[in-house]
Amino acid sequence: MVDDGADDFVQLVGEEVTRASLMAALKDVHLIVTFNGRSIPDKVKGYMGFDFPVIAAQLGVVLDQEFRHRDLCPECWKQGLYGGLKAVEQALGLKRQLPGKDGKWADLTWRSYQKTKDKRFLDELLAYNREDVFMLCSLEQALAKRVK
Repeated sequence: MVDDGADDFVQLVGEEVTRASLMAALKDVHLIVTFNGRSIPDKVKGYMGFDFPVIAAQLGVVLDQEFRHRDLCPECWKQGLYGGLKAVEQALGLKRQLPGKDGKWADLTWRSYQKTKDKRFLDELLAYNREDVFMLCSLEQALAKRVK
């Protein structure tokens, strides 16, 4: 949860990923912001996203029906910004602390962790995921500046 500079950040891994633990982590959340996360088709192209459908299939909770939700991907389309999160960040001049990593890297790193149980893989992946989440704040701000 990121709210006016005060953040609580929770990452659930492995056996911790349950419906109950997810709902507990989101207990005080008023708005979920994602990039291509929606399970409800957007109003720009009519596309569904990725994250929420996966969560719904695995945990039986449709987050954008349970919580207010803002998906930045269709907002980017409205401003002529296309591609994945990293491509949009680049187009807007946003810089990452951990450059050169993407979803494919994340998938390979997760598989390496599952195979070896080497905590270094998990630590790298969690750092990457954390940066993804916090980059959404930077993306929101950059989009708002372009509209003004």
